Amino acid sequence: MQLIEKSRLKDGMVLGQDIYFGNQMVLRKGTVLDTRLIDRLRQFNVPRVMIEDEVIATYEANIYQCSSYSQRIQNSPEFKKFQKDYDVEVTEFQSMLNGVVERNQEINVENLYHQVVTLLKDTGNTINAFDMVQNLRHYDDSTYAHSINVGLLSNVFASWLGMDEEQKKLVTVAGILHDIGKTKMPLYLIQKPGKLNSQEYAVIQQHTNMGFQILKENNLNIHICFTALQHHERCDGGGYPGGRKQKEIDEFAKIVSIVDVYDAMTSPRVYRKPMCPFDVINLFEEEGLQKYESAYILTFLQRIAETYLNERVRLNDGREGALVYIDRQALSRPTILIDGTAVDLRKYKDLAIEEIL
Repeated sequence: MQLIEKSRLKDGMVLGQDIYFGNQMVLRKGTVLDTRLIDRLRQFNVPRVMIEDEVIATYEANIYQCSSYSQRIQNSPEFKKFQKDYDVEVTEFQSMLNGVVERNQEINVENLYHQVVTLLKDTGNTINAFDMVQNLRHYDDSTYAHSINVGLLSNVFASWLGMDEEQKKLVTVAGILHDIGKTKMPLYLIQKPGKLNSQEYAVIQQHTNMGFQILKENNLNIHICFTALQHHERCDGGGYPGGRKQKEIDEFAKIVSIVDVYDAMTSPRVYRKPMCPFDVINLFEEEGLQKYESAYILTFLQRIAETYLNERVRLNDGREGALVYIDRQALSRPTILIDGTAVDLRKYKDLAIEEIL
């Protein structure tokens, strides 16, 4: 990478670092610069900027900027490598869980953690990990893929929360194994393409108790065991299996529960398309802030929202523009720059982000 003066910035250069204005991230590492973004950078009190050594030609940069957000990710060499390695890890994880459940094989915590860390290294940075996971579309409601996703994203979340390496390892493995009890559930319920009835839901709820028993019998760390048991508990007492509140819920279970819900909502299901991240943020803001540990959920949602600064989005009225400002008090209602006009979604309750472009 090269540290260069702002006056030397050119179209097609690629940022080698996240750019902050105060505590607000304004441009993320990997952004391909164009005239508009360069003008914006020159407004900030940052004399020099770290740039990747490889400079993309202007023509290629314009293609990159105009293609859809998902297409840009899916066409990148990094994603293709990640997907190939991910497929291998999911297969190996499925085989491992089957060995544990069917043949009482030992759970190798170190190996599970190493697999996730290796995958994360290939994403380049923590934000890319979310991009990569959200663009894996061919698994569709796989318990095994979902478990790997939750492990990956829990590791990233733990970094955002400033956890040390030992804590990160525990929360990562807790995320990977949180749904191990589902291996004891009837397959037709796990794969049912629609809402479960009350009797079916009661059966599925037992996966938390079963997961706890499996992990406890394997003498795993108690936080990992309690995460399997309590990842559906909620701080307002509205969860299951015990209706526990606040301090009654394990801290690692609180962290994994947030990632569990986010991945489930942003992943495809046989009965619906993946939800837009801002729809998910909105749901958390409207329904979930009391259900989750406030310090955890606010950090999580803020970092997710900041991922999309300066990305183009489409609103539900068909208009398109760039996401230029995020209010931490209303993360799902950012300001969108459309044809030179700033549209503050806080003032237009009927408008919403429909898609990241």
